[in-house]
This record gives sequence, C-alpha cells and structure tokens, in this order.
Amino acid sequence: MAQIELSVDLGSKFITIYQKGIGLVLREPSVALVGRHGDKLELLETGYRAESIISSSLGGAQVVAPVKEGQVADEEMCALLIRSFLKKILPTGGILRPRVNAIVNVTCAMTGSDRRAVEKCFLKAGVKEVTLVESPLSLLAYTGSIGGLFLDIGGGKTEVAAVTNRGIANGVTVNIAGDAFNAAIIDAVYMNYGVKLGDYTVEKLKTGALSFYLNDEGSYPVSGGSREGAPKSVVITAADMRDAVLPLVDDIVEVVMHVLDETPPELSAEILRKGIFLTGGSSRIPGLKEYLEQAFELPLTSLQDGASSVAIGGAKFLEDRRFLSELIGVKLD
Repeated sequence: MAQIELSVDLGSKFITIYQKGIGLVLREPSVALVGRHGDKLELLETGYRAESIISSSLGGAQVVAPVKEGQVADEEMCALLIRSFLKKILPTGGILRPRVNAIVNVTCAMTGSDRRAVEKCFLKAGVKEVTLVESPLSLLAYTGSIGGLFLDIGGGKTEVAAVTNRGIANGVTVNIAGDAFNAAIIDAVYMNYGVKLGDYTVEKLKTGALSFYLNDEGSYPVSGGSREGAPKSVVITAADMRDAVLPLVDDIVEVVMHVLDETPPELSAEILRKGIFLTGGSSRIPGLKEYLEQAFELPLTSLQDGASSVAIGGAKFLEDRRFLSELIGVKLD
C-alpha cells in the first residue's frame, strides 16, 4: 500500500500542509461554510472558496471556524474541514487508498484533552497515524539551530518559546495576534468615527494598510454601518490603525521579556548571540520587525518562509524521526 507522509500546521486562520517528497501542497483558510439539510449540517465549501462566498453573500449558509486561538473549537467540523483538504491533495483513482501519516504541529500550551481533540479530528478525517509536535520544535528544525528564541505571531495566537535541541526550555502562548489586532482597529474606528467595520473589511484594511513606520502617512477610505444605522464612508489613516494596535504589540513585548527572564543562562547567551527568530502571518506587518528590535535591543531574524515555516520545519522530522523522538521524549517507529 502506498504511504503518504504530511506535516500539518493547524492554525487558527490557515491550515498549511507539506507533503514529503513534494513540498508545500496546501495553504488555505481554516474556515468552512455549512448549510442545514433537515436536522443535519452539510459541508458546502471550505478554504478559499468558502472565504470568497463569505465576502460576498452567505444566503442561508453558516460560517464555521472550527479552530480558534490554536485549539479545536468544533471537533466535528474540524474533522470535516481536514477531510476536505486531504481530498484536494491526495491522488484520486486506484483500488487502494494510500495510507496517510501526519505530523501535526500544535501550540506548546495545549493541555492533554486539547491534544486528544486534535488527534481525534485527524483520525476521523482518515489519517492513520498522528504525531503531535509543538510548533517551536518544528521552528527549531526549520532553522537548523541548536537553540534560540522563537516569536510566532499568527492569526489567533502568539507563541513565544526558548528552545534547544533537547526540547522547549520555556514557552508561552497568548491570545494576542491578528484577530486581536482586527478587534482593536474595529473598536478604534467606531470610537473615533462612529463607523462599524465588518470583519472582511478590517482584515483587508489591516493587511493592506497597517504599518509601524512612523513616516507612513497613508489614508484609506472605508465604509461601514454608522451609529445611526445608515451606511457611512470615512477615511482611516495608518496612524489610526497603528495607535489602535500598538498597546497589543507592547503586551507581546512584555510576554517575550518574561520568557527571556525565565530562560536558563546558557540558552540566554545563545539568544544574545543570535537574537530572536520572528515568524507567523501577522509578523509581516511593515515596520513591526524594526519596532520589536528597538524594544528588545536585540536583532530579529524573519524566517524566510514566514507563515509556512512551521509546516516546513515539521517536515524535517519526517526524514529524522530519531531526532523527533529525542525532542518529544516518545519512542517512534
């Protein structure tokens, strides 16, 4: 029987899949569109196709985001979402279906019950063997470093971890990331201009216009509902968004400083030499890297593959399961 080996990054905003021997085969929004068929919910669309419908008209459909803040929020829908994505990448035809094994990257703060929920979702989706790996370990494998501090700012959570080739020395996961940035911008625009922005509008505004460069004086027209109920258009500046998000970024800085304070001296010396590795979709905000470098007084290295680095790093364990076994303290076949 043919065997397919995958490394999966189960993110709040995106699910990324790397296939051994091929490379990155999927990166799609972790969102599903469902409709009701009698008493049951029926999966209509997933990923980018679901997102495109959400941005236009839902009709009678319902939006489901089964992964929130790095954890499974809806086990049944998460399994269906994963199954849908696997169908997109697995070969069709033939008498026997290939056996699928997967390394699934999860946050270092996951409890035992949360880990079991993730494992159950992948088994229900048709994966035969599931190995859970903390994301910072995969980032260490991605860099090929013997140790370092990793700052992963994603969509639903930010993860900070001091890691060595013997495992995670100290790690923290907080719910301050892209979703929280969006909420802060929505609140600021409503408070300052009396306009309520939708989730899709604010996501486009953030990804296209938010900047931490102080000399960015751009302005951007947006529309939304007013306090009076009628649609209203206003012009938002880059400074408006920066001021809204800055307190949250400063909270992330405090989390990183706390992790550094709790890191063993030998690893701290390594971090002092190398600086901090920066990754995650929300880390790509223009000027954010430079702002963080000033705050930490340490150099930051942005990982080349950004949002896909966890899945790519996890794939290295598919080639070296002995190293993975040593890192997670579990004997693997």
